Amino acid sequence: MFSELAILPPWVRAEQFCDIDSQAARYQGYGQEYQQLSRGPFEGRVISFDFGEDFAVHVENANQDIAVAATTPSSRLGLCVLTEASPHCTFNGVTLTPNHVLVSPKGNGFVGKTAAGFSIYCMDLSRELLLEEIDERRSVEVIHEPHGARNLREIVESGLAAFAQRQSIEQYSAATKAFKSSVAEALWRIISRTTMEGAQTAPQSAQSRTLRQLRAAQEYIDHSLTSGISVVEVCRHTGTSRRALERIFLSMLGIGPRAYIRNLQLNRVRRDLLSGEKAGESIGDIAARYGVWHWSRFSQNYQLLFGELPSQTRARHVPASAPGRPTGAHSRHALRR
Repeated sequence: MFSELAILPPWVRAEQFCDIDSQAARYQGYGQEYQQLSRGPFEGRVISFDFGEDFAVHVENANQDIAVAATTPSSRLGLCVLTEASPHCTFNGVTLTPNHVLVSPKGNGFVGKTAAGFSIYCMDLSRELLLEEIDERRSVEVIHEPHGARNLREIVESGLAAFAQRQSIEQYSAATKAFKSSVAEALWRIISRTTMEGAQTAPQSAQSRTLRQLRAAQEYIDHSLTSGISVVEVCRHTGTSRRALERIFLSMLGIGPRAYIRNLQLNRVRRDLLSGEKAGESIGDIAARYGVWHWSRFSQNYQLLFGELPSQTRARHVPASAPGRPTGAHSRHALRR
């Protein structure tokens, strides 16, 4: 992934290192210290995706065994997952495989050993992106959760691939926020690791309260979609826990809050594609306005929901002479025009 450093946009910082201390210094605030353990010249690389003060992703690899020590800063959370092909590493005495996720809360130190040829996604999250139940964790954990690790890795890889094609991300605030929310949501699911029980029939008073909470959540989501929405913020706005919010949506709508937000995004995009006023905008820009960042999945979800690709919706409803009308109807790249 990202083998050609020259094609990355200017907001992404990519460096290759022949000095191990210089590579360690890339993790500002973590007091990262590296010691080379295997023999031979050091070659390493770090590609940093800075999504603002509250979230960054570093893609790191090196050709040597390294002893690692670091401490997570206050008000932050460190999150690591190996790439699928990476050799195993060790942190705090626990083996880290591609089926594990390393979670390091604020103020916690961790030590470990990365193997020659390792490749890892290291994420730095602000506490503002996290639910209290995650923020309140006190110790470093290496969590064995194959499905969760795979899901988190897919989210990160898809997000980085999508945003790496943008020369700037400043005009895609809703899509950026949705990406951050997806990472936070994946982390919550990994940590909770508990299958939610099916919705139960509730007394009338409880149903009324549930309905009020649902309406409050829907109103907040509706008003926040173009400025960026996260499930964490919905929980805080409605005064509910993440698990309670899931039960509310499942009991009332039959889908969870993430699925509700996704469907709302798809419906908003479809309305714009059917509107002659948006004929001059690319499908990708319309989707990004509502927080869509996973372009290929967007196209698949759109087709599942509406029975046609977004480009087909536009082709059928936008006059041929309309400015900005895409010509490659089924290509994923058509979303980005």
